[in-house]
Amino acid sequence: MILRSALLLILSLSLAACGGVSYGGFWDERDGRAPNANVEGVTYGSSYSGSLTFSDVSYMSDAFLNTMLGEEGTSRAWSNGRTGASGEVIAGTPFLQNVDYARGSRLRAPVGIQTNWVLEPAQGDYTATANTNLRLGASTSSSISATLDEGTVVEAVGRVRGSPWMLVARHSEAIGYMSTDFLEQREGGDVLLAGGAPREPVYCRAFEQRLSLRGGMRDQWSGIACQNRRGTWRVEGANAPGA
Repeated sequence: MILRSALLLILSLSLAACGGVSYGGFWDERDGRAPNANVEGVTYGSSYSGSLTFSDVSYMSDAFLNTMLGEEGTSRAWSNGRTGASGEVIAGTPFLQNVDYARGSRLRAPVGIQTNWVLEPAQGDYTATANTNLRLGASTSSSISATLDEGTVVEAVGRVRGSPWMLVARHSEAIGYMSTDFLEQREGGDVLLAGGAPREPVYCRAFEQRLSLRGGMRDQWSGIACQNRRGTWRVEGANAPGA
């Protein structure tokens, strides 16, 4: 028993050194679950993050991942019968960061838009020369995000490097990628100067969380999480693993 306790202590310290601050929670040998590695800092912003076990954080992380795949307002409840902790994750607005967009720094975007491409500077108003599909990614194999009628005016956000695709927006909201074969510069339109280096857009979402613990403790907080190329979500402001 002493040896087992010592091993658990070593494991707990090792996990803390590898990002315990980011994941939140403490080790409990009864848990049987570890935090989901696809979410970092899921407890950041809560006043009771230190009161959660690793299994609490695991259930919360699973709910977080499922919620972030849904439309704005989608919610997912979770509960841990062993500890009595429960909560809810609510998905907020999806948007893009790190884009060279002159009409606003936070560009609202469709749920699940892909950001696996570098965007070359390209701004201004363009007209669609034919009816065409907009895509969540710069490929005809990507899901359709919307359809665009011939003659519709769109705003360029950036041209995909090495590809005849452009990310476009309307009314300060990204609406998807489309082929540059169906775009022409709008005569007399609002032409904006494109400047700066190529950028890799980052897909982010606002969220809200609610938490209940035994003893009547309750908490509610909100934040922003961004997704990297590996698909991992990291809450802004949370310490990175190993920090």
